[in-house]
Amino acid sequence: VESDGYVHLKGCLQLADRAGPISEVNLSKFRDLVQDFSSQVHAIAECPDIVSTHEKAVILDKFCAEVDVMIGINIISKDDGAFVGTKIRALAEASGFRLESEGIFKYRDDSNNMLFTLNNYESSPFLPENMKSLTTHGVTFLLDVPRVAHGERVFDQMTHLAKIFSNTLGGIMVDDNRVPLSDSGIQKSKQQLIEIQTSMKKNYIDAGSASAMRLFV
Repeated sequence: VESDGYVHLKGCLQLADRAGPISEVNLSKFRDLVQDFSSQVHAIAECPDIVSTHEKAVILDKFCAEVDVMIGINIISKDDGAFVGTKIRALAEASGFRLESEGIFKYRDDSNNMLFTLNNYESSPFLPENMKSLTTHGVTFLLDVPRVAHGERVFDQMTHLAKIFSNTLGGIMVDDNRVPLSDSGIQKSKQQLIEIQTSMKKNYIDAGSASAMRLFV
């Protein structure tokens, strides 16, 4: 910065998110915007090539798709029984979850980062006004792998709580195919998480970092 203004300005545009890579059209619009701005302030704009930048966006999006995984643990009721909403809510809140506006219980750390969620296994959300009358055949713990730092530790935390829920509610821990989850099945999910987060780190996108939070949204 000089006494009377700026010497350099940098404009940034994100190349991908969960909606996919940025299009060449939007890259061109951004370039035109930058060049228009630079001419207005009597500056020179250095813009990257649209085609090669779009290729980078596609590569980035492909990598993100490969590591974009949610790991879930379902707890379903036995013998076609049901869990009651009041008991789910009491157990969730005693475990550190907070019921938030989307109808999902969220477990956050001391810095308010979301670590994992507790969802209804059925389609109805857990709305505060409906919890007293709600019954369901299951609940689902979910961990959004690329958005959580120290995933291995958080996974252990989530698994510990899932076991408590299973015991307290009298349910069965199962995978997405309703197959009972053994300790080896849980370990397999944990290993998948470790491999994903290691791969992200190698590509300079740490899980749970500011970059990851922008990409996986």
